[in-house]
Amino acid sequence: MSLNGRLKARAASFARTAYPPILGSLRRVLSERQLQRFILVCDRLKGWLLKEAVVVPSPSPMALPPWIVDEMKALARIEPALYPSAAKLRVFTSWKAPIDNGPAQLYRGCLADFIEYAPDMVFLVPHLQRGGADLGILHHVRLCAEMGVKVTVVVTRDVVSPWLNRLPAEVRVVEFGRLGNLLGEEDRRLVLLRLLLQCPARSLHIINSQLAWELLERHGKTLTFEGKRIYASVFCDDLDGNAVRCGYASEFLPRSWMHLAGLLSDNRTFLQQIHERDGIPPELMHGLYFPASDHAEAIPTAGSTILWASRISPQKRPGLLYEIALALPEYLFEVHGEVDPACRGETQRKLRRLPNVRLHGRYDSFQALARQGRYAMLLYTSRYDGLPNILLEATAAGLPIVAPDVGGIAEFLNTETGYLVGADADAGEFARAIRSALGNPGETARRVKRARELLTRRHGWAAFRDAARNIPGYLPGGVRPEQEVSMETEPVSR
Repeated sequence: MSLNGRLKARAASFARTAYPPILGSLRRVLSERQLQRFILVCDRLKGWLLKEAVVVPSPSPMALPPWIVDEMKALARIEPALYPSAAKLRVFTSWKAPIDNGPAQLYRGCLADFIEYAPDMVFLVPHLQRGGADLGILHHVRLCAEMGVKVTVVVTRDVVSPWLNRLPAEVRVVEFGRLGNLLGEEDRRLVLLRLLLQCPARSLHIINSQLAWELLERHGKTLTFEGKRIYASVFCDDLDGNAVRCGYASEFLPRSWMHLAGLLSDNRTFLQQIHERDGIPPELMHGLYFPASDHAEAIPTAGSTILWASRISPQKRPGLLYEIALALPEYLFEVHGEVDPACRGETQRKLRRLPNVRLHGRYDSFQALARQGRYAMLLYTSRYDGLPNILLEATAAGLPIVAPDVGGIAEFLNTETGYLVGADADAGEFARAIRSALGNPGETARRVKRARELLTRRHGWAAFRDAARNIPGYLPGGVRPEQEVSMETEPVSR
């Protein structure tokens, strides 16, 4: 073999090793057509590199499929240079259509949990991490498992989900995002669509999954035509960096609600907003209050330690927390929560500089914090929200709460059950509410008692189960799809 041939052989060996990871990376950024062109170029390059590296038979004039030769002859009437002469056909030693087995491999890897297991319900979720929405997913899945419903949970993002081990043992889990991380978006959508169409499950439940919302928007009619009942949960709007409303309810719901069998939320305030702004029928909406976690009550100690426990992110307004702590130097603030990248740097440094603020990092369980029993109250400062689960857990632990009137918080917290400040309240208003709560122990104890009564009556497991069974077609043995059920089972109190 000539020197040139040996160099080509080494280049071919290197290309064979580098091709799979390069192709995997390009799948994330190229369109399907661009990806096919790349594969074709690589096939031609491979033929050029291997001309002297391996012995190949002399090409025949019919190396190309006859239909391509016919097309070249037809095009030659416009461009004579394309005429398939014997000399031109010898350039092509072989031809085959570009084949990508990635979608087929993903489909085959998911068959057992979608088809062979024969689930009754499929949950489409982004991940299972620390968070209120993720805890809501666990509640729904646990309820289905408790009622004998066969469940498959599909995790659609390529991220680590530390709460997967909290799912019931009998539930099947498909880490779809990780299995299909080398595929393009369209391939992932089409594979998931095919699996859902062939899956015997009649009910699908979307909870915060971008991929699932895209599928509903593009193929919702196909899924419903095949008899699928599709439910979706929404909790609140999000706000981008310019304070513009965004999120699944804003971006997808107006164009895809007609494919839903039910729209669920942990608060009725947000459902009412959606009805008023988008005109979605109220009979489609179902308020479903999440149950509080069961754990032993922790009696708050008389003192001046204030608990703040949330993800340190722009939504939770750590800047407002800083101003409140600055206005109340006589109180100690213990801050628990993972720091969002957007708040690392100046926000974190400002909090650390205050002598009455202690940052403890993320926590795994509010129950563990509450059992310490050294906190006088919970401070909550979110800019927007649904009905935060942490308010339920704090009430179960016997802690009084100061929180803003945003989202569905006022459905739980009012002048009888806690200390509610305005949605646009500044640090001074929060400071006055905190002083009022800690300076009047008798009144605060009365409000905590009322809050716990509401928690027991409305946020128990039995109440959650009964509300879920009242959603038409959602659970076996519940209300049938053809039966009418009102969105409101009780008025929203403020």
